[in-house]
Amino acid sequence: MENTNIHLETGKKYTVYHCSDSAITQRMEITVVSLLETPVFKPDHLSSSRGRHRLGTYKRFRKRGEFYLEVRLEDMIILPGWDHPKTDIEAFGSFQCSATINIAASVEEIRELMKRNINPEFSAHDTIVAFPKSWNEMPGEEGILVYPEKPTQHAVIERLRHSTSNSSKP
Repeated sequence: MENTNIHLETGKKYTVYHCSDSAITQRMEITVVSLLETPVFKPDHLSSSRGRHRLGTYKRFRKRGEFYLEVRLEDMIILPGWDHPKTDIEAFGSFQCSATINIAASVEEIRELMKRNINPEFSAHDTIVAFPKSWNEMPGEEGILVYPEKPTQHAVIERLRHSTSNSSKP
């Protein structure tokens, strides 16, 4: 797994969306400081095929420290530039610990955003949920699935699909 096919450049700015270990969507605005010649795979646990690829180092917006740039290929969205839509918690101060990628934008805006994703290994399209308004302003809804046609084994997404199909019945 030495080649990640993610084309990052030193000194360039990127926005990274991912679901944290505590099941909350995170958005990081970063500047790549250095890149490794060969990415290093860090397994989640001994003999695991899942893990992160260490690509180099980065600095976060308005932070002084440097951090390792470790990417979980299948579920991290990486976009060139900053000022992309906020997450549900950034935009509305409320969140769902649902292990989904919750973005405060319309379905159309998110689909356009995904066309600029430079991570070709991203495969968690089924977990992207749009929040055009605060979930408090959308009674009875838990967000809008951006890619409802994608197959899933994610329990929250299956529940959302089930509740959406039941609410559309007369």
